[in-house]
Amino acid sequence: MHRRGSFTEIMRKALGFCTQQRSFSEVEAEIATYPEFRYVEYSQAAILDILVQVGALEKRNLDKSGGIVPVARLRALSEDDRDDLVVAYALETTEAGKAAIADMEPAERLQALFAEAPERNETYLRVMEFCRIPRTFDEVSTLLKDAAPAKSRNPYTDLPLYPSAYLGHLEGAGGLLWDEGWILTEDGAAFLEAHGCC
Repeated sequence: MHRRGSFTEIMRKALGFCTQQRSFSEVEAEIATYPEFRYVEYSQAAILDILVQVGALEKRNLDKSGGIVPVARLRALSEDDRDDLVVAYALETTEAGKAAIADMEPAERLQALFAEAPERNETYLRVMEFCRIPRTFDEVSTLLKDAAPAKSRNPYTDLPLYPSAYLGHLEGAGGLLWDEGWILTEDGAAFLEAHGCC
């Protein structure tokens, strides 16, 4: 749903939270607790609107008693009457959204990353192990300074793969997150353990 790992994680978690109907304000409060949310430029409402627009969440209109107001009923009302009737919104993950949760699972994304360029896997594992505690970009760069540089897969360049690329790939796959430093996620730690690292 989104190329940036932190954004993908927010969406995955929000969809998981909404597998039962939740009030809009409840979901906004939940998203605010995610460490990834502190570093994105979108509001909770904007993120939820994206998920509604792509069909991953269903947005329901609620009346003052909490009952769902059918869309057909709203169409028959004037704009003022609609505004008087609908006092809140609820969200629930659609079947498409549930399928997206499975596609966004970090275990699956990490497996795909490691299958894509096996020559990079040892370095990925070193970075993940190193980031069991929060690390700065400079610390990760120093770690990788002595590693044999992997080449970019871009056929038009001979440049090596920079530390920022390793971090970006691991973040995108759900293995690392930025939280005042690069830190291994729970899913990343489980992946490390499954692959017998350290």
